[in-house]
Amino acid sequence: MSFRMRLPSADYFSDLMKAVQAVVDEGTFKIDQEGMKLIAMDPAHISLVDFELSSSAAEEYVCEGELQMTVSISELMKFLKRAKKGESLTLSYDEGAKKLELTLVDATGSREKIFTLNTLETVEARSVTPRLSFDAKARVGVDAVKDAVRDSGVVSDYVKITINPDAVVFLAKGELGTVQTKLSKMGAAVYEIEADKEVWAHFSINYLDKIVKPASSLSDEVVMQLSTNKPIKLSFPIPSGRLEYLIAPRIEGA
Repeated sequence: MSFRMRLPSADYFSDLMKAVQAVVDEGTFKIDQEGMKLIAMDPAHISLVDFELSSSAAEEYVCEGELQMTVSISELMKFLKRAKKGESLTLSYDEGAKKLELTLVDATGSREKIFTLNTLETVEARSVTPRLSFDAKARVGVDAVKDAVRDSGVVSDYVKITINPDAVVFLAKGELGTVQTKLSKMGAAVYEIEADKEVWAHFSINYLDKIVKPASSLSDEVVMQLSTNKPIKLSFPIPSGRLEYLIAPRIEGA
């Protein structure tokens, strides 16, 4: 079986793969007539990515049946980095040959580059997105979140994220001192808060930064969902797809 997908922007697909690579360096994509999907957890089981690119994102999409494709994302990125601005990308996968072909074509159609990536043996993907309920939700400008995470990193490896009815607060404490960023519900960076009470949890700044940085090139906002001392869910709205993450909390005293 095989599939073929032509996307108008190679840069966009490259940014998507960078966002996936924030969690895993090797992934198994499940591909069918609806699109390509990946759910995977990092080796330490601290973060999870739930990714989907719908067939509606493509100018051309052909898929025979259902198939799985396992690739080294770091190796795939080596090819995608050769894309120039304005080039389209066609992905063609032959499941029998276990080869993924990437075709880059410039805007005038005068230059075509073809790269072939050997894919990996697929081990049955077992990752599923846990069914979680959350007590609070906030829709926030992604740049404000990115800055708050990086500012917190000045003093600590962990940041306490709080969502209350009036604000989203990032608080980090270390030997050097403290850093607090408060994003008010009434301010420009917060678009919406749904919270009946205050909830909070501590998270690794390294994991947050690795996820928010590449995702910020794909979406202007992030939807944060949280319950006290439970995983945080970060959802980045993207056209014709889904890009969501879960990050496990650091339990104080653990």
